[in-house]
Amino acid sequence: MVVRGLFFLLLIMLTSLLVDGLNKSSLAVANLQVAGSLTGEELRILKHDELEEMFSFLHRKRRFNGAVLVAQKGVVLYEEAFGWANRRRKDSLHLHSAFQLASVSKIFTGAAVMLLQQEGKLNLDDELSLHLKGWPYEGMTIRHLLQHRSGLARYMAVASWYWKKVGVDMTNQDVLRQYVRHKPVHFFTPGRGFNYCNTNYVILAQLVEEVSGLPFDRFMKERMFQPLGMADAMIYSRKTDPEIPQEAIGYKAGWKGYYKAPNDYIDGVWGDKNMYASVRDLWQFEQGLRERALLTEESIAEIFTPGSPRRRNNYGLGWRMKVGEDPIYYHFGWWRGFRSCYLRDVKRELTIIILSNQDHPGLNLRYWDVYKRILALGYATGEEVD
Repeated sequence: MVVRGLFFLLLIMLTSLLVDGLNKSSLAVANLQVAGSLTGEELRILKHDELEEMFSFLHRKRRFNGAVLVAQKGVVLYEEAFGWANRRRKDSLHLHSAFQLASVSKIFTGAAVMLLQQEGKLNLDDELSLHLKGWPYEGMTIRHLLQHRSGLARYMAVASWYWKKVGVDMTNQDVLRQYVRHKPVHFFTPGRGFNYCNTNYVILAQLVEEVSGLPFDRFMKERMFQPLGMADAMIYSRKTDPEIPQEAIGYKAGWKGYYKAPNDYIDGVWGDKNMYASVRDLWQFEQGLRERALLTEESIAEIFTPGSPRRRNNYGLGWRMKVGEDPIYYHFGWWRGFRSCYLRDVKRELTIIILSNQDHPGLNLRYWDVYKRILALGYATGEEVD
């Protein structure tokens, strides 16, 4: 009981320190704004310094090991990397370090499907059976998968029954074959409900291959990464890629410190995950959205249209969203020692990108708390960064 009591006391003290550290910067900015003695450029520099203080504090407290980029109205206001890319070799992270994006990968898979629609090679309301040979579910459209309204079963659960090749990575083609051959029961009639499910984006990546005639990794490189200048980005598979340039290794917390996250046979599946990229890459993609460099105005509007009626926390085509007067489009991700955040505050034209290669339950960043702290630093209107 004494040990438990000491544990909770230490936890309370740590939480208090973290909250105090995050609050200091917002108070400093508020006081200086009231004083009215700063020019716009001086305030911009101050905000940069306050963000530096906040993320440095989080890194010192072992809450953050990764890279961050904050931008507003198309201007990068802060970008920095903290900690190790490879703990054993003591390689430092930098702004071109490539992180596993986990579920943030879905944003890019969705964009690939939209590219094919722009080219007239498919329509989002096509049934999958029109493009995927042997697809067993009638009435299930491409749009249903993009919006997580297909009702498909989780491919991890299906694979646990049918994948018998111990130690061999499963591929998207293997996932598709399992669904065609075994026809797992889906949860609901397509379009009649919402269920966030990675299977949707695994099948969509395979759809991109079938429709384009290119392997998914090659399609993404040639049609998206290279045109947008995403120099560090790649779709990764251990079967085809010997290494990841600029790799940040994913680490999990254990009793004896951090250890390299182990591999898994479903690590060979992509579309739902397995895209590696740097914060600079995501910023290049963000600029592409702003400038309509890859997708048309019509396509972008369709991407950010809520898919599920009457849900405030909704899903578009590859993006989570909070809808209402101040819409926020975002996606978070977690996989094998990596955690990721890509957030777009539309009203404030504020972009927050956070990539981490450290997973420590109980000490991981709470992205909505970070977002609120950034607003408290004076990013609520964006007037000072013109």
